Amino acid sequence: MGVAVLLFLLGMVLLLGGSETITRNIGRLARSLGVNELVITVLGVSVLTSLPELTVSVFAVLRGEDAISIGNVIGSNFVTLTFVTAICALVRPIDIHEEVQSRESSWMILSSAIVLVLALDGRLSRSEGLVLILVYIPYVLSVLKSARAESGGPPSGRSSTSIVRPALFSILGVAGVIIGSKIALDSGSQLGATLGIPPLALGILLFAFGTSLPELTISLSATFKHKSDVTIGEVYASNIFTQLVVLGVCALIRPMTIDPSLISFAMPFLILAAVVIQIFVTTERKVNRLEALGILMFYVLFAISQFRPLPTIESILGF
Repeated sequence: MGVAVLLFLLGMVLLLGGSETITRNIGRLARSLGVNELVITVLGVSVLTSLPELTVSVFAVLRGEDAISIGNVIGSNFVTLTFVTAICALVRPIDIHEEVQSRESSWMILSSAIVLVLALDGRLSRSEGLVLILVYIPYVLSVLKSARAESGGPPSGRSSTSIVRPALFSILGVAGVIIGSKIALDSGSQLGATLGIPPLALGILLFAFGTSLPELTISLSATFKHKSDVTIGEVYASNIFTQLVVLGVCALIRPMTIDPSLISFAMPFLILAAVVIQIFVTTERKVNRLEALGILMFYVLFAISQFRPLPTIESILGF
């Protein structure tokens, strides 16, 4: 068991280190091409910080562990949406960029709803996986359209070495993420079996929190630098990518069976949390510290639900 713990921690360190290497260098690479910083966050950093979720979920689905794969995605989205947002807002209240409020938050709620609708029959088929990936395309096009309107063109006077160096480090970061994911999945599964933790809880809590560390790191860094639009933009965009692309890729690899508890509680609860945060964002275009405590309670309830069943959303609403 001690070896499994050490290997799991090693895997998490490789995941975090690889993601940090990628995000540091992809930003420099994109800025050398004159790309808007918010766009870097939405289409670059958010996708690359989601590589741990992608690799862990893909490795899990290849091994036939659907509960870990889907639980990792839903759990990771819950961690980033509630825990990461709350921690950043407690450090410094988050002012929301109008573009993020109108586009990213709406797409995040929409993507959550689409996943829930497709999952109602208890499965995600290959065709439904393709649908999820195709839904991501209009979102990307809307971001690129906005970037094209704001971009002033690439800066001049940059040498080719300013692109080669961050590109090489980014490749090394990707390798670290992939290796770390494999080590974390193998050792984490062994650890869960030894402790008697169900695969779904293992994916939702252990793997989800571990794979969300890059988002937490980037968001906190942006918060300390007074770049709150980057903070919330990274959280929203990361959730959109994991729900549409990561789940879509996993379903394309192999159709997945979805645990009923995810359909009856976890997925609707994720949508409820997103709607509540959207209300906070819409009313004052910010998330203050008091609201952050309320958001943090969503995560606490979600974590408790993995060990002690809570009322379903349907029973709460009286359906």
